[in-house]
Amino acid sequence: MSKLVNCKACEKEIAKGVKKCPSCGKDQRSWFGRHKILSFIGAIIILGGIGSALGGGSEETSSSVSKSGEVKQEAKKEEVQFKVGDIIKVDSLEYTVTKVEEKDKVGNEYINKTVSNGGTFVAIQYTVKNVGDEPVGMFDYPSINLVDEKGAKYDADIDASSNYAIETDIDNSKIASDLNPDIQVTATDVYEVSKAKYSQGKWFIHIGDAKVQLK
Repeated sequence: MSKLVNCKACEKEIAKGVKKCPSCGKDQRSWFGRHKILSFIGAIIILGGIGSALGGGSEETSSSVSKSGEVKQEAKKEEVQFKVGDIIKVDSLEYTVTKVEEKDKVGNEYINKTVSNGGTFVAIQYTVKNVGDEPVGMFDYPSINLVDEKGAKYDADIDASSNYAIETDIDNSKIASDLNPDIQVTATDVYEVSKAKYSQGKWFIHIGDAKVQLK
């Protein structure tokens, strides 16, 4: 025989577990029992809120880490900016950009190259010294590029650079051999860029991650 309980409304004894009172018809189930769908939806909302809060905390940490990383990256971008004549150390090599000039033609009366229509030659001279304890091969040299203020990189014009080396007669850089400790050489590079663009904005020589402002 079922255990008897009192009706929630009329308080007459009824069997435990019945859904409605036989006397007054009052539903004996709890609110959650009567509204299972709403209870289920409410549970999902609560769990979702908890998950969001936990995820938000994690995201905030991630965001914090991300922001910290961005600050560090920004700090890298704002590293010391060099100027012509400054010594720049890249690993065991010391670079110094000694001269920058804009030209329409490079070379001598016998071997020369004229700039393309609408362009200009940006010619640089620089020294490289091995301040380390071991020889440095050409494949260990940092890359050198002319860069505009928007970050566009330009490679040296090989023909123009060779002609400029002949014109200046100062280039004694190592091409196939190593640069030994305590040895310094002078090198030359020439870049062909738009004359109109070069006349505007800032321009740099990037030596590895270091940058030298030319104008």
